[in-house]
Amino acid sequence: MRRYSSLHREREMNQARQAGFTLIELIVVIVILGILAAVAIPQFTDTSAAARASARSGACSAVASQAVLLYASTRTPNSPASILAAINAGTSGITITGTSCSNFAAQASGDTGSTTCGITLPSGVCQ
Repeated sequence: MRRYSSLHREREMNQARQAGFTLIELIVVIVILGILAAVAIPQFTDTSAAARASARSGACSAVASQAVLLYASTRTPNSPASILAAINAGTSGITITGTSCSNFAAQASGDTGSTTCGITLPSGVCQ
């Protein structure tokens, strides 16, 4: 009877020793996670600049569309100021500026960059 209890106790102790991870295994996992974080974090930190650039580009596309829609609703050529007023009334966080039919620029709020739209509106749409 005594032999059975000592074998049983020894088996329980072996199971208890093998229940967790070793310190080496934990350190290896932490090092791997650190390497992954060092590679992944820089890729996500620059997304706000890319988002602002995309917003500026989209706003530039809206200039031509808004000019054509404004012309279609009034059936007369519009000034750059009236086109800008119609665009800036419907945008949030983007400012469109321009002084002539071929000189429009977009700037996102909180952004130091500006995108020159590079579009020339037809003379029948803008005067």
